[in-house]
Amino acid sequence: MNRNNVRICHLGCGHWGSNLIRNAAVNPRIELIALCDRDTAALKRIGDRYPGVTLCERVEEALHRRDVDAVIVATPSGLHYEHALAALEAGKHVFVEKPLASSVAEACHLVAEAERAGRILMIGHTFLYNNLVHEVKKRIDSGELGDIYYVYSQRLNLGRFRPDSDVLWTLAPHDISILNFWFESRPQQVSANGLNFIHRSANLAEVSFAQLSYPDGKEAHLHLSLLDPQKNRRMVVVGSRKMLVYDDMNSDAHIQIYDKRVEVDHQSPIRDFADFTTRIRAGDLVIPPLHLVEPLSVEIDHFVSCVLDHKVPLTDGRHGIEVLAVLEALSRSMVDNSRLTVEVVYPE
Repeated sequence: MNRNNVRICHLGCGHWGSNLIRNAAVNPRIELIALCDRDTAALKRIGDRYPGVTLCERVEEALHRRDVDAVIVATPSGLHYEHALAALEAGKHVFVEKPLASSVAEACHLVAEAERAGRILMIGHTFLYNNLVHEVKKRIDSGELGDIYYVYSQRLNLGRFRPDSDVLWTLAPHDISILNFWFESRPQQVSANGLNFIHRSANLAEVSFAQLSYPDGKEAHLHLSLLDPQKNRRMVVVGSRKMLVYDDMNSDAHIQIYDKRVEVDHQSPIRDFADFTTRIRAGDLVIPPLHLVEPLSVEIDHFVSCVLDHKVPLTDGRHGIEVLAVLEALSRSMVDNSRLTVEVVYPE
């Protein structure tokens, strides 16, 4: 692009869409051209905050504006594929809120269309634009924690049920994208079971426990729930030298590093039954002084940079495909609460 700003149309003015709009509106490199939502009341409510921005109820009207360079898609998740594809076919760069699509096949089609059109396709995996997540990765990469044994995550809350998405598809993309980023790998096998109490007729699980197995022996366990008395966004990384807690909700101690580990002293050669003792080290607790930078602001600015400089986004279409492949495998395992271990199939 020859200009130094990006003209954007935003699709979807719901709860999350309003947060994206707020960050787009204050970005100095964005010109917010139009807002679109088929819900007239929601559109007017958001539109009143941004006078001068065109309001559209029809997606077709918004996408075919010649004064729009890029589109942000924050419509219901079941419409992501349809709206992203229409935007790409209209020649626009596209930012899609997670998940990229409803299946790996749809996501592959979007990636192919973006490549054919020469347009940027970026996925809203917001936590990869969280400076705290990057801080944890630095600690892992530096070897400070030693060899990583396993990670467990609790992503819990009460409510915000969706009629078209179970708890796996609503919450697990966050953890999958974070884990793949930290490990620079992707799980080979997964298993999951789900519990369904509220939306029994729709068979949408509100609670799920999932296990992800990575090729180098690392394991991750996810506890996901829309039926919990407390909002919890917490991940624990257990290493051979130290252990780390990343707590997104604890503003006073987002990251806590425990100098704790278990050491094994063998008293005889390791054969079938070797004598051994264990020593537990319990050292200092370190809480680095960190300030959270709003991830949505960083994410939207990254999208702008990618459009202006035609760079590959950190969370590009292929990243979105890998997350969807894991979700599909977890869903296969969760059918009838089979708890079967399922191989993740990644497209070539």
